[in-house]
Amino acid sequence: MALSNMKYLAVSALLLISRHASATPSSSGLEVALPPPVVMDPGASTGGGGGGNPIGQLTGYVKDSFLRMKDGSVQLYSNHKRCNEIRTKQKDHLAAIAATFPPNSPEQKAASKYRNNAGGVSYEEYNFLVKGKDDRSKLANIVFMMFFQPNFVPYAFMFFPDMLPSPFAMPKKQAMPFSKFENISRERTHAVLQTMIDLEKSSRVPSMLSNMNPFGKGKTRRSMEKLDLLGRQAGGLLVANDANGTKGAELVLKVLKDEIYTDVKPKNNNLGDLPKPLVKGLGRALEAPSFNSLLPGFFVRGKIVNNLKQIEMADEFLVKENVDLNSLSSLLLEETCSARLIGGPGRSNNDMVEGLEAWLDLSVRQPKEIVKESGKHCNANLLRTALLSYNALDGARDGRSASYLPRLLFQGQSYSSNNESAQIEGKDAFNTGRKWKKIINK
Repeated sequence: MALSNMKYLAVSALLLISRHASATPSSSGLEVALPPPVVMDPGASTGGGGGGNPIGQLTGYVKDSFLRMKDGSVQLYSNHKRCNEIRTKQKDHLAAIAATFPPNSPEQKAASKYRNNAGGVSYEEYNFLVKGKDDRSKLANIVFMMFFQPNFVPYAFMFFPDMLPSPFAMPKKQAMPFSKFENISRERTHAVLQTMIDLEKSSRVPSMLSNMNPFGKGKTRRSMEKLDLLGRQAGGLLVANDANGTKGAELVLKVLKDEIYTDVKPKNNNLGDLPKPLVKGLGRALEAPSFNSLLPGFFVRGKIVNNLKQIEMADEFLVKENVDLNSLSSLLLEETCSARLIGGPGRSNNDMVEGLEAWLDLSVRQPKEIVKESGKHCNANLLRTALLSYNALDGARDGRSASYLPRLLFQGQSYSSNNESAQIEGKDAFNTGRKWKKIINK
């Protein structure tokens, strides 16, 4: 009884503190808002069908599985037919363009060549076509494993929970009343914090394997120095004045300008020189809310490069077709921004359109102008990697982030905003030490 009373008093005290904090401004003038208490949904965590009867539950499971298989097969075939219709529209559009060139000319052959991001369709249709291609790829992988590696299939579902095509995806039952994008925002914030921890630890503590190698002390020391410099550059971004939103992204690209734009065409676009903490953190943020931490680094790096390629093709489509971003539906706009780690929950359509428009300016329009004027080559993968990393960081410290404890941690540091020592200009903060060329290259 005494223990129950203590729990009741503790919960009551927390509720009073949260109410007082949400209604009272902090000493720095910011509103410290705690989220409302989570109300558990008792029906979400229980199995469907049959109540507590095991036979009824088994019957309901078999029935649900059969219906999901039937409905998923029908939906997958319907999606395939619609994808064929969209490709037909794209081919007709390419044929109309090719007809404007002389017959059998190289220009006509190049114009008639089919590509996934060809015009003639809306962005919604293009996005549907990309998802259909991804579903067919997943289906081919499952069929291959079922015939040649049947014993591996249960483990594949364990390590890759999202390997099923979207029509067959298992509904995720959960007791917490959180939306999909709230879960994504929370996982990405945790990825940012874990990356910071790993980055600082890697620059201070040598790995176990390096300690076992008596001939690699110099290489380990240089690697730790690079990681320490990268951590200091990230710290400069955190304390720089007005380094948030689009201004922060422009500042990052300005610092990396010499590494993104080079006189020689970049030979390595697979991000092979990207530090392991950043690879793991960026992969976790892109795969949120589900990420397998047991995957090797080269596998995560390959998935990041594939994501960058899909984002680049979608960006080119949006700019080339001059798509009106305000015409996109709220769900499609939120998915498009989420793929680029832009923002998070609690944002209006205008906020998302503004963020996506800034992304297209920084990743497509401005690089084309710089390449045209200077004649240099642009490392598009490095540019988008820098923007993705910054967007993840900016979303984690945003007041609308779903992970409220790290968000309050960022807000709690605002008490020093009036301290002159904390007024560090972005230019001075980023010019300390050597630039990122020593980190990303070599």
